[in-house]
Amino acid sequence: MASAFCPGHVTCFFQPDGGEGDYRLRGSRGAGIRISAGTEVSADERADGRVRVVIGGVDSDAPVTRALLARLAPGRGYDVVVESSVPCGEGFGMSAAGAMALALCLADGGEEATYAAHAADIEGGGGLGDIAGLSGPSDVNIRLAPGIGEGCVAGTDIRFGRLTLAVLGPKINTGALLSRRPVRDSIVAAGREAVDGFIGSEGVRNLFAVSNRFSSLTGVESPEVTDAIRRLREAGIMSGMCMLGNSLFIDASEGEVREVLGENVEAYACSSTSERAHIIRRG
Repeated sequence: MASAFCPGHVTCFFQPDGGEGDYRLRGSRGAGIRISAGTEVSADERADGRVRVVIGGVDSDAPVTRALLARLAPGRGYDVVVESSVPCGEGFGMSAAGAMALALCLADGGEEATYAAHAADIEGGGGLGDIAGLSGPSDVNIRLAPGIGEGCVAGTDIRFGRLTLAVLGPKINTGALLSRRPVRDSIVAAGREAVDGFIGSEGVRNLFAVSNRFSSLTGVESPEVTDAIRRLREAGIMSGMCMLGNSLFIDASEGEVREVLGENVEAYACSSTSERAHIIRRG
């Protein structure tokens, strides 16, 4: 059995590609935060060729995991157990973290693992740029071009010693949202403006300002997100929408967030991190 851990990744704003061609060149431009909250995956090969994936104690169809196994271990069976420290499907990059951790369990080299995880995350309906963001050199990275490889990702000096993630409502269906042409066109245009406006001005305040403008222009904010951003801003706290989740990343402690949004808000304390995906044990 092998097991590995990978941090999560919050995309702050993004510009999706055209949706066709080589996966090495596909994905999105954008900026995101590598977060200390993440996913641990264990993989145990089985003799019967079957695949069983358990996420948070529940058997799952796990399309990203199955796409990755088809790439790295075709025809082989595995028991895969996935445990995440924050919810999946809320814009915290848990599908990418799970894919990257599993890829390290299965692949011989880091480059092979990174490409396979990136392709599987796109194929399985996960994120477009989370794996690229996780491959960057810094806590907060800019995806200068879609895809994986040299020149696609650049680091920044931004760090968050404390960060709170807050879930505010039902999950957003990313695939369904991006399949609507007017919404996708709006995201592409706003994403191009956001990335171009952030490059060269990579400060914390601009990260939140650009993120807020992007989510507002694209219309992807739920009423809960819009209201929470406003309330936090009035309290002097910067926040932004996680792409694409009904959730926020917030530059404040969990206690400060609860003071503004209420004690019952679903909140998770973490930080940004320079930690990379890594093997915990093998064999």
